[in-house]
Amino acid sequence: MRPLFVLLAFASPVCAQDWPPEVAAIIDEAGSVCEGSFTAPAESVTQRDLNGDGNPDWVIDSSAFQCSDSLGTYCGTGGCAVDTLIDGTRGALLLHEWDTVTDDGTTYLSAPNDQGETVRFLWSGSEWQLQ
Repeated sequence: MRPLFVLLAFASPVCAQDWPPEVAAIIDEAGSVCEGSFTAPAESVTQRDLNGDGNPDWVIDSSAFQCSDSLGTYCGTGGCAVDTLIDGTRGALLLHEWDTVTDDGTTYLSAPNDQGETVRFLWSGSEWQLQ
């Protein structure tokens, strides 16, 4: 039962005051394209181990962002912007939803593709690579 608790802790939203400057900069960048009132709810930022090193990384999921003057600012038919910060390096994907899975000791970011099949992305140290 304990490993499940740890996983849930890493997948929990993080309060805005706890965001590091790099995360705040990504959110500020997203807010700059909104001409109305911009909101980044706590659930838009989570921490999850994305590269299998045992340390939580940052995930900024724009699907939770809100812009008062446009409903489609951050998401489109291709998905929503999902930015990651892993060891200080930013990665970006366009996804409808996401999760992580560890298989044989390797951690992947998983997501459905446009056909509804689950695909996996592996962090190379500098970018996400489709597996």
